[in-house]
Amino acid sequence: MTNKIAFIILSLLLLNCKKANDKPLISNKTIAQSVQIIERDTDEIQNVSNNTEIVFCLDATGSMGGLIGTAKEKIWDIVSDLAQQDEIDTLKMGMVFYRDRGDVFVTKQIPMSIDLDEVYADLLKIQADGGGDSPESVNQALYESVINMNWSSDKNTYKTIFVVGDCPPHMDYSDDVKYTESCKLAAEKGITINTIKLGESCTEAIVHFKRMSQCTNGAYLKLDQDAQDFTIATPYDSQINEVSKEIDDSRMYYGSLEEREYNYSKKEKSMRVYDDGSVTANSSRAEYKNSKVGKKGAYGTNEIINDFDEGKLRLDKIKYEELPKELKNLSKSQIESKIRELSNQRKENYSKLQSLIKQKKDYVESKLNEKNDKRSFSKEVIKVMTEQSKHR
Repeated sequence: MTNKIAFIILSLLLLNCKKANDKPLISNKTIAQSVQIIERDTDEIQNVSNNTEIVFCLDATGSMGGLIGTAKEKIWDIVSDLAQQDEIDTLKMGMVFYRDRGDVFVTKQIPMSIDLDEVYADLLKIQADGGGDSPESVNQALYESVINMNWSSDKNTYKTIFVVGDCPPHMDYSDDVKYTESCKLAAEKGITINTIKLGESCTEAIVHFKRMSQCTNGAYLKLDQDAQDFTIATPYDSQINEVSKEIDDSRMYYGSLEEREYNYSKKEKSMRVYDDGSVTANSSRAEYKNSKVGKKGAYGTNEIINDFDEGKLRLDKIKYEELPKELKNLSKSQIESKIRELSNQRKENYSKLQSLIKQKKDYVESKLNEKNDKRSFSKEVIKVMTEQSKHR
């Protein structure tokens, strides 16, 4: 029972104090009922989820090379910064890229997931191309962002879409769901739509981007064409990547053949990111995955070292055919010994990683004081999300 509840109960009891011949001001039954109501309401408050779900709806036409590049470089900084907020329990992210009819694709979706490695691996494949005229298929992209993503039905989850581009939506497609309708659907789902208009061209887009944000009380921002941002390389980035890669490479999965194939394919995606992503982006990625929020999606399910460490798994209960391929040639005693050895190595690596990340943060902080750019893409996104999540 919390101190607040105890204080209220004590207050009720004091009100109930009486002289010998007086009747009590409040019956014992009323006090008991009040306590039950207080405890129930307190449980509801304590059980409120602090989850965050974000979908980036991004223009991927040829003029958006700067935006796509910034997304690839800064997305981990955004989620790392959000993960530092104590009130966030879990974070999911997805993306919808749009061009226009007649291009190689009209829209391309990356499903919303807690496994941000998977999202990022798919993001790295996207290149800005096509377009060349105005407007673009913003309507279809926003509709898919609202309807096709697996949004939580929990009213306490902070849910938001960031629509980012430079050109207006096609309002002349008769078979299109207009953004005004998608806005209503978003409002019903408790999704806040924020918009970022890039560049000085296509000024006719401004009114549409403002209306999109206003319909769900979201924010409208205007930034330069390249979604300008700055990256601070540090002397610790390479070391952070090396240690993080060792941790990722130590992942081993058990379970049915289907489960193992699924999880090892996710691991393969994670490992490719070290080669495909930049050193600075991967350093920020390691920082996120080392956070309390990031660790929840770092391993996925049935990762043998993690489950063993958390007491979720008894090694003697795993069938031989369900073992990770790396352990199948070992005896039972050798398996346990190997798992303990790998567990200790992982803990040592986490300790190294935490030390390196702290040094990186201190270095970045010292360099930030030298920067005067107050309108960077990542800063603006973080600022909007932080403010909105407080009032959800």
